[in-house]
Amino acid sequence: MPASNQEWSVEFLSHDTPVSVVIGQTLTVNLRVRNTGARAWQQSGRNAVHVGFKWFDEMDRQIEVHDRRTALPADLAPQHSLALGALLATPKMPGKYKLAWDLIAEASTEFDAPLIVPVAVTAAPCDVTGWRAESNLNPAHVAHALDGEMFTTWDSGAPQAPGQWFRVNLGMPRVVDGVQFLSPGKGFPCGYVLNASPDGRAWNSLARVARDNAHDVVAVFAPQRIQYLQIDLLANAEASWQISDVLIHSATMWTASASHNFAAAACAIDNRDDSLWTSDAPQSPAMWFQIDLGRIETVSGIALASPAAHLPAGYRITTWNASASRWQIAYEKSRNDAPVNVSFGATPTQFVNIQLLAASDRPWSIRRVDIEREMESWLDPAAAR
Repeated sequence: MPASNQEWSVEFLSHDTPVSVVIGQTLTVNLRVRNTGARAWQQSGRNAVHVGFKWFDEMDRQIEVHDRRTALPADLAPQHSLALGALLATPKMPGKYKLAWDLIAEASTEFDAPLIVPVAVTAAPCDVTGWRAESNLNPAHVAHALDGEMFTTWDSGAPQAPGQWFRVNLGMPRVVDGVQFLSPGKGFPCGYVLNASPDGRAWNSLARVARDNAHDVVAVFAPQRIQYLQIDLLANAEASWQISDVLIHSATMWTASASHNFAAAACAIDNRDDSLWTSDAPQSPAMWFQIDLGRIETVSGIALASPAAHLPAGYRITTWNASASRWQIAYEKSRNDAPVNVSFGATPTQFVNIQLLAASDRPWSIRRVDIEREMESWLDPAAAR
């Protein structure tokens, strides 16, 4: 018997269905649902409500997949919501599919509003397998930001306001040094902070624009392990917020070393504003700080964020030329009273060294290192389609 919209009805508040999965896989997807019907949902018994799913191919033909229904974690009264982890079994053939999440009552009555999500199913894992997206706005369409299609876009569907957020889960911690959230020429977040986390618990800020932003969200930083990326809006705007694609840039972890206070050198490349490396000694000629990029990269500039009172009094920047087995000078300034932010000729190198040329009774400190380098081969969900 068809369900009555007033009797059995559901609103999907959020979900994190992966945009790409592997054939024959069983996994858990987090859903948050609201009972918008007139009847209470029972966890068990003759009228028990379960979460189920269906797969459809590109011709909208239903594909037979082992049914893995999930029971509710508790009874749910009308106009209340709950979160649960729902089991999902994937098709046995690779392809582009539509996944329909739905609820079923009394063993046969389907609810009136399934959640349709585009999912790529591949024969073997690829770079974007397991990527997931969530938002507290328009959750039914979050996959459009990760589906690899040029003409689909997630749209918040509401004016921008503080408290709105969009989150990407990369499926596992990855070493990343660049992130792009692209908008289709409009719908830029007016004001935002972009945070990252390796585990969903400890977060740090990668980029912040307080207001009047008119660009895509792009951040390049020292490599760090990231599984979660979240944009939180900071300002109001009449226009809605849109995301058409999300790209990440894979990297190799950097290591830092120093002639003084060696143990704290890593604090200059941890992308955190609440930590820094300091020499813990007055500046002197030949004091140095060095970054190992982990692989040869084409470098054309460097910026050091330092407290104003701890700027280098004079410095020389050198890069290691592997083919010639020698250091070469990229830039030097014998007397300095300004933040280090310099460009130089593009150089393939793995090591960048900053050495002091002048003395000062002040220590030398570095809160953050930014190295300008070529950024190619961005990971894109289109790779799975």
